[in-house]
Amino acid sequence: MTATVVLLSAVSTAGCAGQQRDATRPTERTTSVDADSAQRAMIDIVDQTTAALGGEWETRTAPDYVESCQLSNDEEGARWVYRVARSGSDDAEAAAAAASDAWRSAGLTVERAVDSKGPVMIARDGDRVEMIRFFAFSGNNSIQALSICFAGDADEIEEQQADG
Repeated sequence: MTATVVLLSAVSTAGCAGQQRDATRPTERTTSVDADSAQRAMIDIVDQTTAALGGEWETRTAPDYVESCQLSNDEEGARWVYRVARSGSDDAEAAAAAASDAWRSAGLTVERAVDSKGPVMIARDGDRVEMIRFFAFSGNNSIQALSICFAGDADEIEEQQADG
């Protein structure tokens, strides 16, 4: 029961974090990834998920939004954040199962949490994406993906994007 409450609290907090920078520790990896590869892998898994779920998805946070994270060597890095949403499906359980099936077939480790609004599926990989979440709430489905943390400074990348 306590683990479920803690997990739900973490999911709720992360899902509502908005545009705040967050310095979480990545899954331990043996290889590093560059910014473009991290972004491409994150977009690919979101695209695979939305294709499996079907429907019309709208971008809430473009995949070029960057935030700070902590590399496995304790240095500061950066990661991409991508959020999409659609009107909720009639069957939240079926949607949650479809997301879970898509992620498992892609080799991701999948967990399930329950929120008072509906099921929440969470997948982790470490090689392609740090984490992806699917919120299967009645009337509103959303996906949030965090890319792998890569070497770079989020503030500098943001400045380069603004200048570019």
